[in-house]
Amino acid sequence: MGQYFDVAYMVKSFPILLTSLNITLTITIVATILGILLGCLIAIARVNRVPVLRQALTVYVSFMRGTPFLVQLFLIYFGVPEILSHMGISTKNVPGLLFVIVVFTLHIGAYSSEILRSSIQAVAQGEKEAAMSLGMTSFQSYRRVILPQAFTMAIPPLINSVIGMMKGTSLIFNVGVVDIMRRADLMGANSQRSLELFVDVAIIYGMLVLIISLIGRFLERRYSISERVGRHTAARTVASKG
Repeated sequence: MGQYFDVAYMVKSFPILLTSLNITLTITIVATILGILLGCLIAIARVNRVPVLRQALTVYVSFMRGTPFLVQLFLIYFGVPEILSHMGISTKNVPGLLFVIVVFTLHIGAYSSEILRSSIQAVAQGEKEAAMSLGMTSFQSYRRVILPQAFTMAIPPLINSVIGMMKGTSLIFNVGVVDIMRRADLMGANSQRSLELFVDVAIIYGMLVLIISLIGRFLERRYSISERVGRHTAARTVASKG
């Protein structure tokens, strides 16, 4: 068994692979925050049918959802610096990780916009009318009433998108960024023990998926409670004004 699969090497390599975990976590956390914010703005613009912008955003979302992620990665990582160089703008001092984060942000932004758009449209019309009857502006109604409910409904699919994006970070080794997969590939080339290393990688990604799933469940419970309290408070406010 030791000849074909060295458990001791797998155990010894595990902490070494973890040293590259910061790259995966940085991409996942930053792209998730920026991507969901971007998706929220896109969803609101499309729901409110903003002229011209709505059509442009529809094309963007369709492109990001309709093309392979690896193609998007190559286009932005290699294509954007090439375009900027022809415009006289040098990107030699720009870290490659920044371009990777941009790709993931645009990717998760497109998917989260569709999720949030559906959730916003699923908010009961009565909730929106009640917010307007209380004298709220459109911005206030979105911030206090519509988006909190939409976000609560969107948590499960958003978490699934984040998990998919996190697993997608395993592709960034194609552009030379040293993440967990790239580290395992380099170590495997030297030790000829790739199987043990990829088992380690699978365990690490499995642990990350579990952690993200637990965070999603926590957020779902927390915002469900907050939503019920908010509805109760709003009902009491309407009743007192009536």
